[in-house]
Amino acid sequence: MWTVLWAALLCAVWVGSTEAQIAFKGHLSELRIKELNELALRLEHSINPEKYACDNYFDYVCSRNRPLFSIMGHMPQMTDLIQLLTQLQNDPEQFEAKQKLIDFFISCNTLKSLQDCYRETFEYFKPLFGYIITKDMNEATSHELHDFLKVLNRVTNRIKTMLSSYSSPMWNRLDTYKTKFKTPSIYFYVGDLNREYADLRIYRESYEHNLRNLDLHRRRNSTYEFGVQRTMLDWSLYLHQSRNKPMSYYYATFTVHLYMTVFNITERNRDFTRFREQVECLNLPQYVNVLDEARMLAVIYLQSFRHAWKDYNDWLAMDPVQQQIDDQENTILRAYQLSNKRLFFTLYAQNFCEFGKELAEHVFYLGLKESPDFFMSYSCGYQRETDMRCI
Repeated sequence: MWTVLWAALLCAVWVGSTEAQIAFKGHLSELRIKELNELALRLEHSINPEKYACDNYFDYVCSRNRPLFSIMGHMPQMTDLIQLLTQLQNDPEQFEAKQKLIDFFISCNTLKSLQDCYRETFEYFKPLFGYIITKDMNEATSHELHDFLKVLNRVTNRIKTMLSSYSSPMWNRLDTYKTKFKTPSIYFYVGDLNREYADLRIYRESYEHNLRNLDLHRRRNSTYEFGVQRTMLDWSLYLHQSRNKPMSYYYATFTVHLYMTVFNITERNRDFTRFREQVECLNLPQYVNVLDEARMLAVIYLQSFRHAWKDYNDWLAMDPVQQQIDDQENTILRAYQLSNKRLFFTLYAQNFCEFGKELAEHVFYLGLKESPDFFMSYSCGYQRETDMRCI
């Protein structure tokens, strides 16, 4: 009976689609064009058009309190969650961890709505979503993975050059992750997932007990909360959520994340006296300047933005075809008063809405404020208040 109920729950909200030949218009597939339009619509509802971007960028991108993305992705859209859970249900591989996920979903739906249960099932059983996302995925057959690895390879090569004077475990770790992610499915084998959830008790009739057990499992027993397994899971989920998105999305989210990780180490290992002298020329507000950690974060995020923005522009300049793709995407985005540059700036800025206006404007947005491209993109007129060459 429960199996029939589970299937009915899925069928009630999802009807599978048949495979079809992907059509192209110019350099863009119809899937890419559809995703670009959907992304633009979501951004259009996220930013506040009543605010002027040149006066206060925080109010422009954050005041509606609808930021779309964090640096490493976002909660999948409901249609994506339904599709993934349906694929997992229809996957012929039957195993214990999958059955526990199904039992939890059923218990949840005795008290909560279907949408709430999809979200909670995703949060508590992310490794199983990693399993269905990466199953049969490899660089030769997945253009998303191929593009992702190209971005990752370019960034890791640049980081290697930056860290040439350091004995850096950071670069070694990134290089190892890059190699391992060519076949991400090896981190989501059925046997590993069964071991991950072996001690977890799930009861179809007791949702409250299940929540307590899952929270306890995540705190004490999960192998996907730290280390290489956590990175492979994060990257797999990010890759799925990023499919068919423009390269401006990758560079504003994933690339920035990598640079933040690196500069969080290198900047903290610099000579403090020299660092203090350099930061003084930024003319940070007093409440920022008196706090060592705030000054440190200002430099970390300034450097991260600079490098990610340079990488994005270098990528555009590498190949005329990539510039043509950018032009075609901008033609589509123009209908929404957007462009790939504006996408980049908005997605970067929305990472920091939760920190509030003062910190965002005077710490996290320093890179935006020094960029001529930012001012030109919003037709502000370029006026840089401080000399950023000191950092």
